[in-house]
Amino acid sequence: MAEQGGERTGPGLIVAIEGIDRAGKTTQTERLRASLEAAGERVAVLSFPRYESFFGRNIRALLDGNGTTSAATLDPRSMSLWYALDRWQAMGRLDPRATVVLLNRYTLSNAVYQSARVPDAEADDLFRWVLELEFGELGLPQPDLTIILDVAPDVSQHRSNRFGGPDGRAEAPDVYERSAGLLARARARYLASSQLLADVEVIVCSDADGVLLDPDAVHHRVRAVLAARQGC
Repeated sequence: MAEQGGERTGPGLIVAIEGIDRAGKTTQTERLRASLEAAGERVAVLSFPRYESFFGRNIRALLDGNGTTSAATLDPRSMSLWYALDRWQAMGRLDPRATVVLLNRYTLSNAVYQSARVPDAEADDLFRWVLELEFGELGLPQPDLTIILDVAPDVSQHRSNRFGGPDGRAEAPDVYERSAGLLARARARYLASSQLLADVEVIVCSDADGVLLDPDAVHHRVRAVLAARQGC
């Protein structure tokens, strides 16, 4: 995805599914897993943050924003370290027999969201810093393909208010989900990243009239992109 980074030493094809909060990443990751397994692939799935891990539990607390420090106020570089270390711990434990690894959020989400929190004059430098941190210093493998599911910020907020926490849990939206401004800036940076980085594709999750597509239609687009880019 990015120019910098280490050599691949782990499992096979790595596909990251990205997008702002409630873009449908979990739904599309699971549908893609099912279709790839039906085609005979051995698929490993990781969703980030891993809220059951040490790093993930701390990320969850910061996102909830109930303590003296929250994900909305913590220095972006410090916040990015929590996300990066959560991935570093998990990626070292991947099944080497997996022929496809699906990542529900990955490094790009860290670079996008943290750079969206700073003034425009600082955003590009912070974006590159996060990529260097994760791919260069921590040696995380780069995806072969990153798919960005594009939805409008108001869709994200509507789904957050309707469904609660991640995966439909009955939780209030986190501090990032509650900020319409941050969601708009994150979406813009996701779209910009598709022009700057290799192997990044944007899937528009609505039709020509702006009506949201159903999950089956989005999955069809995901599969088409994967087939075109990787011959799957």
